[in-house]
Amino acid sequence: MVNKIRELFPEWAVFFDDGGGEFGDDVRDLLIRAVEQGYTIERFRREFAQTEYAKNVSQAVDLWNRKTDGQRRDETATMVANIRAGFGDAFSFEGGEAILEQVGTQAARQGLSGNRLKNFVYAEVLRLGPKKTPEAVAQTVDAETIKNQLREYGYTPSNDELTSVLTGTADRKGVVLNQDALIARARNVAKGNYPQLTEQLDSGLSLDDIFKNYRSYASRILELDESQIDFVNDPKWSAAFGTKETGPMSLSQWVTELRSNDDYGWQFTQNARDKATNLVMQMEKAFGFRR
Repeated sequence: MVNKIRELFPEWAVFFDDGGGEFGDDVRDLLIRAVEQGYTIERFRREFAQTEYAKNVSQAVDLWNRKTDGQRRDETATMVANIRAGFGDAFSFEGGEAILEQVGTQAARQGLSGNRLKNFVYAEVLRLGPKKTPEAVAQTVDAETIKNQLREYGYTPSNDELTSVLTGTADRKGVVLNQDALIARARNVAKGNYPQLTEQLDSGLSLDDIFKNYRSYASRILELDESQIDFVNDPKWSAAFGTKETGPMSLSQWVTELRSNDDYGWQFTQNARDKATNLVMQMEKAFGFRR
């Protein structure tokens, strides 16, 4: 009978291999009945759905369980390599390689990919890693990518928020965040801080997009690299956004502000020194000290 099943249903043969008992006797009994009684496929599927095995495993796990040992090893190796390439920094702790192998095996078994894979990996790092705190995932490359996106809105996410996005679990407010939801939160905070920019923010621009021209002008006038002009870490630059009453500064107003407000240091630039030297020379000439 078992040989007949192996012949007719080779994908179910694993249920009769050594160790196949982990899948439950009810499936093996069903297979035997199905062959003995000539079940239709509809009847087989209906009764299979009632087995403990079918109730307790997903379709992906079911498919995995019916693969050969060699297929499982190959797929696990591929999954581990993919996780190492995409999330390897999350396992950079003592014993991390062993946990990566464990996570890779489970991810392969569940057939995970995309966001489901990312959430699973970070959730397992949080569960199995040595820190077991939000910092365990909030310092990874993916977390830094999210932080950089949020910086464009002047928003600094908490470790709790980053953990929710990366693991797909609820934050302390009971909300499960994804990346888009966290960006929307950052945009709303920016609108609260700069209501005069609501229209631009609602159109899809970030504060960084809006600040781009202001930064460019400040770079040239103050003789600074653009990387030194950061409205997030030095709020003097956000003066360019103006106020609710005045609206954002025009570029000509911004230039005047940069040159007249000593906080920006224009007086120490080469351009300012040249202007001062030329002014002195003109005055000396006017008073007859130069010809």
